[in-house]
Amino acid sequence: MTEAAGRETKAKAATSRGAVRHLGAALLYLLVALVFTYPLVFNLDRVNGTGDPAVMVWSMAWIQHALTSSASFFDANIFYPTEDALAYTDLLLPSALATLPLYLLTGNPLVNYNVVLLATYVLSGYFVFLLSGRLMRGARFAYPAAVFAGLVYAFCPYRQGHITQLNSMTTYFLPLMLLFLHRYLEDGRRPRDMVALGVLFALNALSGLYYGLFAALMMAVFYVLWSVLNRSLPKGRDFLYGVPVFAVTGVLLALILLPYLQLSDSPDHARSIETAAGGSFIPPALLTSPPESALLGWTPEALGTSNEDGRPMYELTLYPGLAVALLALYGVFRGRPGSGFSGKAPLLYGLLGLAIVIFSLGPFVEVGGTRIYLPYWLLYEFVPGFGNLRVPARMWSIVMVCFAVLAAFGLRALVARLSNVRAAALLAIVTLFTLAEFLPTLPVDRFIDRGPFELEPAYAYLSENAGPGTVVAEVPFASSVDAFRETPRMVRSTYGWWDLVNGYASYFPEGYTETRDALNGLPSGRGAEEMERLGAEYVIVHPDDYDAEGEDGAGVVAAMDADPNFERVAGDSEAVLYRFSP
Repeated sequence: MTEAAGRETKAKAATSRGAVRHLGAALLYLLVALVFTYPLVFNLDRVNGTGDPAVMVWSMAWIQHALTSSASFFDANIFYPTEDALAYTDLLLPSALATLPLYLLTGNPLVNYNVVLLATYVLSGYFVFLLSGRLMRGARFAYPAAVFAGLVYAFCPYRQGHITQLNSMTTYFLPLMLLFLHRYLEDGRRPRDMVALGVLFALNALSGLYYGLFAALMMAVFYVLWSVLNRSLPKGRDFLYGVPVFAVTGVLLALILLPYLQLSDSPDHARSIETAAGGSFIPPALLTSPPESALLGWTPEALGTSNEDGRPMYELTLYPGLAVALLALYGVFRGRPGSGFSGKAPLLYGLLGLAIVIFSLGPFVEVGGTRIYLPYWLLYEFVPGFGNLRVPARMWSIVMVCFAVLAAFGLRALVARLSNVRAAALLAIVTLFTLAEFLPTLPVDRFIDRGPFELEPAYAYLSENAGPGTVVAEVPFASSVDAFRETPRMVRSTYGWWDLVNGYASYFPEGYTETRDALNGLPSGRGAEEMERLGAEYVIVHPDDYDAEGEDGAGVVAAMDADPNFERVAGDSEAVLYRFSP
């Protein structure tokens, strides 16, 4: 065999080993995801959670429906007759596009949602694995340390706490953006890396508007820190390539997100500075795991972080893990990779994480009755978009990328001092300990089999006899008694895509409150007048929901039955469907 042939054979073998290692990491993340969400894998077409999950099931389904029909993309079928109703919820466009073939095959929006949810674990872990592997390439035990970093990020309590919010779970573009920043800055500032960075930024923004803004902040801080640590002044080609790439990216995003931008300018979409402060990072959250945690579910009550200041529990689960925190600290000071590396990456990620933590503290803190303004205040006041954000603490997703990378540096440095056998034992112990800290109580209650999803008779009738252009209202509307009452109704509307007067989002359209109050009084004259104004053909009455409000649900049904304007056409005591004929 010639020398050239030998080199070629070795190169092919190395490529094959690399592919096996990458596939092994991805399969490991999938396996752990199936365990951490058990029994979701056996209920992909059956789970229909209320609240945010249902909104995101509906959102993805509407996008897929609009892309495969003549429906206007943003004129979604909720909040009728509001225009651009889709802009009241997060877009989730990349997830919807990725599962479009599955939607066309099954027609089941629940399957799409659950497949994407599982994929967020795999992709989050794998992309942090790629980032960590890049930073430690060539170093001894770099591979298992990078695999560990992926486990940390994919399954940390912060992500587990946000499991009901697909937009907050779809943060796997963040580590990939950091990877391409390294490639661009350290591999000759190639234009293709800048273009890839622009594409990733766009995909990230289209998956969740929060993380579009946070990613821009992350990249800016990273660029400054990298330049300072490497004593490198900004290069002309950074602007030569970066300005046109992000100008094009910005224009395309503005065109796609135009309805969102128009809504963000309205006064009712701005968040008060007090609201932003109320959604900021608080130190006790560092020790808080989700209540569903198998080992640490007691922490919220013990630390008094259960619904602190009215904040949802999922915003307060920021525990990074004991082993992870210690390894990250060790990584900052002793995690320098082997020869041939600058050794500045641990310090870079330590400073990046610290900077993002400072921003996540929000616009101000109160100390002894004195308000002290923080760096986030500048973003809130002067950078478009940040004034619309409610929860600065969601930057923790970026902080956990830094924790994961630093823990990988620390773990690699620790085991590199040991023999192979002892190193393997320590790797196994640390990994199992960390996963045990992160493990939720199994089986996960919200994924337990509750039987096949079936439409009640009222909705089954609509799915066969109504469709786009048919206006349907459901009463009573959501209230403080049941704020998420509308979300299952949105999911059921996907089985016929009728125009639904009801809806749920972070914001509500102008006039929605008046419509709600009028229709809740059905069959009163005012309610009938509102039905006629809307051109509504059907109304679904939920007696049990009236009972929950302290009203007589059976009495409402009896009054509807006696009113000549309404004809009962389907349903039972749970949901009674009436045709409106004024």
